[in-house]
Amino acid sequence: VLGAPAIEELGSESSISISMGERQTLTFQYHPDGPDIEVFHHDFSDDEKNENSSLPHYPSNHGPHISLYVSDLSKAYQSATKLGVTYVNPRFKRRAYSEEEALDQCMFRIIEIIDPLDENKEVILYLEHEVRSAKTRDGKKYKSCPLNEV
Repeated sequence: VLGAPAIEELGSESSISISMGERQTLTFQYHPDGPDIEVFHHDFSDDEKNENSSLPHYPSNHGPHISLYVSDLSKAYQSATKLGVTYVNPRFKRRAYSEEEALDQCMFRIIEIIDPLDENKEVILYLEHEVRSAKTRDGKKYKSCPLNEV
């Protein structure tokens, strides 16, 4: 979705660092007790009822989430849709059920992390990502974007 390549010089035998956009990295590290330990980064519950039954229903995630900024939100959203990994967390008021809504709100979410080259598209990890645009529709820097230049 994000075209996030590994940064070999930041990795090690027990970790991998991924370039998550301009001046942003995310490092995954093996659990100190070994790779067979189950670690959960999600906490799903079905506590929100969808007022509009024509929209897809998603469970609420009460686990952690991360935010990252991209320069081309439309392209990222299209890639996520093609892979079937877009997600709407009903806990939050800002919800993007479509590309148009994502562009209006300058964000969308994914939670299923998959290898796009894997034919089976099996979930590697559940970790909610709030994918934010660095810019608004009119090209101005988005208000919460921490990057100095966009």
